[in-house]
Formats: sequence, structure tokens, C-alpha cells
Amino acid sequence: MRRRAIWIALLLMLSLISTGCFGAKTPEDVVEDLSSNLNKINGYKSSAVLTLQMGSTPQEYNVEVWYAKPTKYRVALTSKQRNITQIILRNDEGVFVLTPHLNKSFRFQSGWPENNGPLYLYETLVHSIVEDNERVVNMADKQYVFEVKANYSGNRSLAKQKIWMTEDFKPTQAEIMDNNMNTLVNIKFNEFTFNPTFDKDAFDKDRNMTSSITAVPTLATNGTPLKKPNDQFGVIEPTYLPKGVQQVDIEPVKVDGQRVVVLKYQGAYNYLLSESRPTAASVSYEQGMPLDLGFTVGVLTQMGENRRLLTWELDGVEFQLKGDLPEEEMVKIADSMYGLGGK
Repeated sequence: MRRRAIWIALLLMLSLISTGCFGAKTPEDVVEDLSSNLNKINGYKSSAVLTLQMGSTPQEYNVEVWYAKPTKYRVALTSKQRNITQIILRNDEGVFVLTPHLNKSFRFQSGWPENNGPLYLYETLVHSIVEDNERVVNMADKQYVFEVKANYSGNRSLAKQKIWMTEDFKPTQAEIMDNNMNTLVNIKFNEFTFNPTFDKDAFDKDRNMTSSITAVPTLATNGTPLKKPNDQFGVIEPTYLPKGVQQVDIEPVKVDGQRVVVLKYQGAYNYLLSESRPTAASVSYEQGMPLDLGFTVGVLTQMGENRRLLTWELDGVEFQLKGDLPEEEMVKIADSMYGLGGK
């Protein structure tokens, strides 16, 4: 009798070891179920806080994502530091980057986010797990914990990521780290809902421009209307230069009657940086994609085999960086200009 009890105990221990912390599932089963869940859902809504540690000062965003299968997206990014909201919108007309408080929109044809999905999109997290054959899957506090490679274009310092999901595959947190395991990007999800119902015009450009504008103050602190900005501004010079590059010229010019300041750089890379206060409300590009710069959302356009154009706006000033720079170098230059006063 005692020998039989010992054998039963051994069998129970072996059963626990074989099933591990996933119940009857293996890590491969978990990943397969995760992939199947992504294919089955019709959409999702999420609310999260995104923290970027890549600059001298951490940047925090409230991020709201709406997705309706197959290709409709609305991503609202609200900077906690600047209290400004930008919206990345994809609908049947194309992809837009909207800056409602300036009544400004960029429109372009793009495969975004299939070819460059950011961390706050659910499908980006799922694909990074499914496509990494060296992934590590664990269970902690009734959540799946996935450790996978980070593969984000434009930033080679992002090496690894850790993703937490509930047992029904809703994300709760994600971190991206460098090779030294320092956390550079962190996102915490406050809410996540599969298969929500959206209003008919939820992804309409005009609705998103006007609904966001209503939250922007139109009066100065003394109660008088704010004046429209003129074309005068202080020139901002980047503090970062790629190795082997030097500034060779600064020239103010007139383009369509507007003042534009052009900074010229030559060396290992050759490029122009232009700064202006544009009056046009809408700008269209044939091709492009949204690019998160940390302090704002820019638009990256491929102009040729080795030439790119990066456009972004900050405090009413439009910046255009054009040349043979790699994407990663363009992001570093733009980042080095944030928080600087004009000369």
C-alpha cells in the first residue's frame, strides 16, 4: 500500500513537471493560441501610458488606439508635458497625421502600420512574439510573460522586449530595453477591449480634426483672442551632428512669399534642414509613413534610393530634414532640437 502511494506521488510530480506553469499547454501552444486570437478578432480599443526614456528628459504620452479590421486605425497621442494631441489616422482615403490645434494635416499613401508598427499596437506586440523563434515564455501572477527580440527600424539601440499578457491575451505592459537591459520604452495598458463597436464616422478625418480642436484654448490668459502667428521665429540649430559632418551655411530665403531658413550640412552625409511657419492647412505626399520622434509625430518620406525627407512640427514651426541620411541619424538630429530656444 505504501509503495503504491509512493508511485502515485511520483506520477503526480512528473505530471506537474511535464505541464509546467501553463497547465496542459506548452509554450508553443500558447503562442499558437495568441496568433489565432489575433486572426479571430474584428478590432480592439486600448488606453495606455507610454514613457520614453531615450532623451535627457523622459517623455510621457497618453495613448488611445482604435482598430477596426482590416485596415482602419485611429491613434491619439497626447503629450503630458506639452498637453498637445496628435492623431495618426488610417481610413479608405489613406494615412493622415493630424495636428488639430494647428488645424494641420499630412496625408499620404502608405502601408503603415504593416511595415513599421509601433509598440502601442496590439498586432505589433503579437507579431514580435510569434516571429521570434528564440522567444522565452513564462508565467507570473497569472499572466504570460514573453521575452523576445526588438526589431524597430530607425533605432538599433532597442534590442530586447518584455511583454505581459493576461490569460485571454490582453496586454497589460511592455518594455523595450537596450543591450545592457536598460528600459528605454515602457507602456502600461489601463484598458483593453476586443471587438468593440465604433461610430460610423469614428475614423473620419474631419470628425477627428474638429472633435480634438474643441479642447484647445482659443483665448489668452487675459481673455483676449490669441493672435495668429506670423512668419517670424528663432532659428533652432541641432546639437547633434553625425560623425564627419559639419555645417557650411545658414541662409534665409523666401518660398511662396514665406520666410524659410535653410541650414546646409556636408561631409559623411549631405543634407538640408529648413525651418518655417507654414500657412497651408493640408499637405499631401505620394508615399510616406508616420514616425514617432518621442516629442512629436513626424512624417518620413522616401525620395530615392538613399534620400529621405523627414517633416515635423513643433510650436507652430515646421522642420524639414532632407538628404542622404539614414533614418536613425535623422531621428537623432530631430531629437537634439527638442527643448531648444531659437536664436
